[in-house]
Amino acid sequence: MKLQFRAVPPAYDRSRGCAYHEITHMQFHSHFFERPAPITLACLLLGYCLPSGAAAGPTAETVPALPATGILTGKIAEGSPYDQLWSLPLLYKNAANPWLEELAVQGHLQTQYASGSNVAGHFSTAHLPESSTWDDVDVRRFRVGLRARVLQDWKFQSLFDIYPDCEPRYYKGTAETYITYAPGDAFCASVGKAELKFTREQEVATGEYLPFERSQLVNQFYGGELTGTWIAGKGVGGGWLYGLGVFSNQREDEWPDFKGGAITLAKIGYNYTRVSGFDLAQAQLHYLHNSVPGYRESPGDLASPMFSDCIAIANDLTKGKFSLATELFWGNGAKGQADVCGFTAMPSYFLLEKLQLVTTFQVAASHAPNGICLPVRYEALAPDTGDKKGDAYFAGYAGLNYLFYGQKLKVMSGLKYTHLAGGPGGGNYDGWTWLAGARISF
Repeated sequence: MKLQFRAVPPAYDRSRGCAYHEITHMQFHSHFFERPAPITLACLLLGYCLPSGAAAGPTAETVPALPATGILTGKIAEGSPYDQLWSLPLLYKNAANPWLEELAVQGHLQTQYASGSNVAGHFSTAHLPESSTWDDVDVRRFRVGLRARVLQDWKFQSLFDIYPDCEPRYYKGTAETYITYAPGDAFCASVGKAELKFTREQEVATGEYLPFERSQLVNQFYGGELTGTWIAGKGVGGGWLYGLGVFSNQREDEWPDFKGGAITLAKIGYNYTRVSGFDLAQAQLHYLHNSVPGYRESPGDLASPMFSDCIAIANDLTKGKFSLATELFWGNGAKGQADVCGFTAMPSYFLLEKLQLVTTFQVAASHAPNGICLPVRYEALAPDTGDKKGDAYFAGYAGLNYLFYGQKLKVMSGLKYTHLAGGPGGGNYDGWTWLAGARISF
């Protein structure tokens, strides 16, 4: 006989995730496929013929025998239309199945429009390459992938970049693909390709990030999606968390050949919520070492960050409707890049149940001229911005986010002011940028 399956858009579940990496998600286009399969194989896959004490493989004696859910079983979530829609991408889930506990499509779509001006003129997302836009709208991220949990303690994650215009091809590159052994919160180990999560801002998944763009120094420290291995854990000794990873510093759309240097990333933090009086209180220290700053295999490749050592110290506080995230940065420049330091603060407040006010403040300075770059995504599109580098930077942002379905479906709008002082021989910039957009995560 033949079993007929149907792939549908993904659902997003951040439960049981590794503390070291966050994953962003994207839509998946529906299609049909047929594959011959004997009845016994289908039963093995969906767990209907496996008793909790089956000796043929791993057991799930401590897991309650709950019915399997997922689109392959014909069962979707109950509740609101949003609950039902977001459950469709969950292909299969059964905590009592010792072989395949979960299989789902996952993805992220981030679109935004920017319009700004400085003394030299106007700029907007219409000036971006057509290959990265839908008309004048910037398709900031367009990703799709799969996630799975097998053998109880093993997880698989994948995300692939898709060309916005889908022409002449769909597939753009591998953003993340890795496997994780996660027996519990206190320890997990991963190997593969993933986004380098240096700084607290990078640890926040794109779909859950409150403003449109991360701060300027975080972008200058950004290492990209890198291949390596890492371990992480949280809840150790009542509140400690940690992370340690080693990655190739070669930035590739696919997989590196490990000809360059290495990036080592270490983290330690403490969740002090229970003694703070806050709903959430957590501090972290991140340290990054790059053995070959600025490495690129060919002129067309993106370069590794131009810093040999970087430090970030972050603190998160939440009380009721109010949250405040702060972070200090320092980077030791190399190969002509000046040392830089800076500070960011991100206060936010829920004005209504689904309406959130978001503000950010950034200050940064370099120890030598031209150490700080003008943000390249939008502000650098402005005419006559000089060499786009300076030694003092300030930016402020205020906006509103409306959450239709939590952080999984939201619209955003805000206004940003940017000031870059270049000093003698450097660039100078004063300008405003208005942004509007939407984010969908599955």
